[in-house]
Amino acid sequence: MNTLIETEPDSTAARVSLWHSLSSAGFDKTKAAVVSSLGVSMYLTRDAIQKMLCEMAGLSTGSKFVMTFMLPIEMTAPEDQFGYQMSIKGALASGTPFISFFAPEEMIDLARQAGFKKVEQLSTASLAPKYFNKRTDNIKPSTGEELLISSL
Repeated sequence: MNTLIETEPDSTAARVSLWHSLSSAGFDKTKAAVVSSLGVSMYLTRDAIQKMLCEMAGLSTGSKFVMTFMLPIEMTAPEDQFGYQMSIKGALASGTPFISFFAPEEMIDLARQAGFKKVEQLSTASLAPKYFNKRTDNIKPSTGEELLISSL
């Protein structure tokens, strides 16, 4: 069963435990699953991210939790920094500021501290050759958002 749970940061649902939202939608915590949180962590506090990781570490053995996280601007490629800064400013101007940025090692440590047995970080640079190598228009993804795959 595929279940999409959407919560808005200001909604009542977002303030309730993620487990409550998932179980209400029919999610069975006792079965292995893949759960993702993509494009969310930059809007959450460090404490909220830690809580989310700890909740996800309560998934059944064999489960995976996939999330993205934003790098500090100084860790992005120099050619991407202007665009990255404009994204940060745009988010702030729209009332949805990016508030959390992590070095890959920090994010890996948070996931391990939460209880994940295997944690893998994939950078844009490591994914680009696989997905953009055969493009003839030279388009490539910018750096700044990384992928974290945590397994139980």
